Amino acid sequence: MRKYLVTVIILIGVAACKNNKSSNVDKVNKVETGSDSSQFINAFKELKLPFSVTDTNMTDLAKTDTIGYALFTQFVPDTIFNNPFGKSRKLSIYPIGKIGQKGKETYFATFVKDKNQSVVYLFVYDKKKFTASIPLVISNKDDILNTASIDKKLSVVINKEWTLKNDIFYKRTIYAYNNAGVFTTVLTETNEDRTEKGGVINPLDTFPKKYKYSGDYTKGKKNVLFIRDGKVAGEYLFFVHFEGESKDEPCGGELKGSLHMVSEKEAAYSGSGDPCALSFTFKSNEVKVKENGSCGNYRGIKCFFNDTYIKKKEPKTSVKKK
Repeated sequence: MRKYLVTVIILIGVAACKNNKSSNVDKVNKVETGSDSSQFINAFKELKLPFSVTDTNMTDLAKTDTIGYALFTQFVPDTIFNNPFGKSRKLSIYPIGKIGQKGKETYFATFVKDKNQSVVYLFVYDKKKFTASIPLVISNKDDILNTASIDKKLSVVINKEWTLKNDIFYKRTIYAYNNAGVFTTVLTETNEDRTEKGGVINPLDTFPKKYKYSGDYTKGKKNVLFIRDGKVAGEYLFFVHFEGESKDEPCGGELKGSLHMVSEKEAAYSGSGDPCALSFTFKSNEVKVKENGSCGNYRGIKCFFNDTYIKKKEPKTSVKKK
């Protein structure tokens, strides 16, 4: 009888140990929001801006410890994984970094992958609760190069570039988080409507070109700079479009704005609230463009607005005799 009681006590003790072990695991995997949420937040280190990523280097981000799925979904709804993972939830989650603003929202960048796909997500915590998310870059098996960047103004720029019949096409979308708690589209630019024979469409074609430096400047058919008269002397409107020559890593850019003469042959562009800045140096019948600020919102991450364009001669207008 005594042996029987000893055996029962041992079995009860083993069961209690198992139960205690299970409960400890539960405590680790279930963190209470607002109390131990620091465990989740501290998993993300401060992210230096500007930040950029492409679909070709995403795997380099998988260098941190992973966050368990059960823990992650206590703070972020798993519906963000629907694009593109669908119902798959066998995911590895890597914290990339966070962007904190004193008294404002906090941004978290996260790399997520399963055996088939990889994604970099950006999600926002506002007033200690999840409010919005956006996929920055999604891996793909096609020939489209996907890139994304976040600048110091917290503008989110998503680029797609591809080559078709030796022409480089792109689509660039800029997003910003607003007070309504959503990411909204600020600007969309694309050259998808450009035909192979038509070249680059000039959005300034209807503006006058009577000033000294107004005209069309080119470097081949795919790299153009259009300059037109501004409203006052010393001001010009411009539109520049370029495409890289590398077939292996296509890259291009496009920007429209106004430049101001700072000397007889020097002009400058700087965007309002934008880190992008360009200088224009005029010499004879050419102009040299140099990027002086960060213009990543308007070009691919592996190319720059640095080039020299030759001014085209104006066609002679024939006068009909009466």
